[in-house]
Amino acid sequence: MSTSIDFATSSLMEIGSRSHCVVKQVNPENVFRFPDGIIGFSDIGEYIFLVNEKVAPFMFMQALDQSGLSFVCVETFLLKSDYSIRLPESYIRLLQLDDPADCLLISLVTVNTDIRKFTANLMSPVILNMKKSLGCQFVPEASIYPVRFNIWDGLEKLRKNQVRAG
Repeated sequence: MSTSIDFATSSLMEIGSRSHCVVKQVNPENVFRFPDGIIGFSDIGEYIFLVNEKVAPFMFMQALDQSGLSFVCVETFLLKSDYSIRLPESYIRLLQLDDPADCLLISLVTVNTDIRKFTANLMSPVILNMKKSLGCQFVPEASIYPVRFNIWDGLEKLRKNQVRAG
């Protein structure tokens, strides 16, 4: 295994597409453990991911330890198809990664009453090992990506590029 992983593609994870963020029963295989938590919530170690088709492509990262704690998130590559990070060996060990294809990168979203002002944290993505149900937030020493990437602008740019290519 190399000492770093360079992410180029990923696919969307779906655990419960019929949920309205009301969790009645959680199967153990749907619980993602975060050994170090995430920024600002280092004491919260277990999350599930809820997908509601009405708000796609957004999903919810729901804490199990605190029912009132939930984060809106989106698959990082949906916003920036050329997104690329190098994951250091310490994160590879933490996530017990055997294959980069086992990962999903998501970005936490800051919502606003105006949808055109939604932003995503591209600087510090959440990385999920889909096979081992482990997660962490990757905080690089330096990043070319912003903490507040405007989602609307990113989606518009991707749409225009698709129109040109097609």
